Amino acid sequence: MKRFFRIGIGLICIHLAFAEIALSNEEYDVKSYYDKYEYRIPMRDGARLFTAVYSPKDRNRSYPFLMTRTPYSVGPYGSDNYRSPLGPHEGYAQKGYIFVYQDVRGRFMSEGNFVDVRPFIAQKDGPSNVDENSDTYDTIEWLLDNIPGHNGRVGIYGISYPGYYTAYAVIDSHPAIRAASPQAPVGDWFIGDDWHHHGAFLLQDAFNFYSVIGVARPELTTEFPPRFDFKTEDAYQFFLKMGPLPMANEKYFKGKIAFWNDLMSHGTYDQFWKDRNIIDKIRNVRASVMTVAGLFDAEDPYGPIKIYQKIEEQALGIDNTLVLGPWIHGGWTRSAGDKLGNVEFHVKTGEYYREQVDLPSAVFACRPASGARLLEI
Repeated sequence: MKRFFRIGIGLICIHLAFAEIALSNEEYDVKSYYDKYEYRIPMRDGARLFTAVYSPKDRNRSYPFLMTRTPYSVGPYGSDNYRSPLGPHEGYAQKGYIFVYQDVRGRFMSEGNFVDVRPFIAQKDGPSNVDENSDTYDTIEWLLDNIPGHNGRVGIYGISYPGYYTAYAVIDSHPAIRAASPQAPVGDWFIGDDWHHHGAFLLQDAFNFYSVIGVARPELTTEFPPRFDFKTEDAYQFFLKMGPLPMANEKYFKGKIAFWNDLMSHGTYDQFWKDRNIIDKIRNVRASVMTVAGLFDAEDPYGPIKIYQKIEEQALGIDNTLVLGPWIHGGWTRSAGDKLGNVEFHVKTGEYYREQVDLPSAVFACRPASGARLLEI
């Protein structure tokens, strides 16, 4: 396996050589080192987005923000209920950040209406013209004005759907965003990611996802909807018995899953999908970007490569990094990365990424922008 070690800095830039604030992961207790606060941050249209902030108890220095925005819940909720680990994976909390988790508009405890892969609005000429980009911008403005102990720098990251929000955030980047890491980001839901691979509909994944995530949220909630009961472990038999695609609504969804209805109504690459293609909207990226992708990712193999290429094509003079490895969806943070099914790699590539690429780079000082980087593990 080739290793190209001239890599870009990704989330590195915002850290600036902070010392560790605890010992080993085994000994690390988030509550002992962080205070948790919960806020409802107002957006330009008046909607308030639920945001959990974890600030280091050590007030002797300032810290960068490290933020993720998600449709999957920032829980656990309550100022005494802490996430663990903080950040992308174990070890980040010891590096010293102000961690920010936000329920995106219309999800869980955030106000407003949720829109799947909400179209980007290029000309935001009024307070009602909001998108995920403006929500990120407004959130950062509020954090800078209201959270003490920061150094004015923001990093943003996310895997899969949160990776999409990360890529969305770097369009016309807020000046405080110094680094972003979209990991397995959704890029285009018709051409190559998740529900369509080269236009072919991925039935099982779409049905399974929207039977839970697609359930309407009539009011603020801290709970996920119950998982759909397939009443069998044989997916092939379930869908064979279901019959043609219209029977999904007839038998199960009853027309109540909004984006499933959209999937059924837009079977070709029409304007609906073109509006939701985030790749074509990327422009004016001012932050260092480290995109991470799995070569065996069955869900989002398309977006990461295309987002990296789009940034590279624009010659924006930033550090633009692509990290590739033999991983399933999110495998670089969720697994040892030493096998795929029964195939053994005999190298723990996930651990290598976390320990030798990601965490060590977080203590490097910013370097001048110097073009694209590739790390192939």
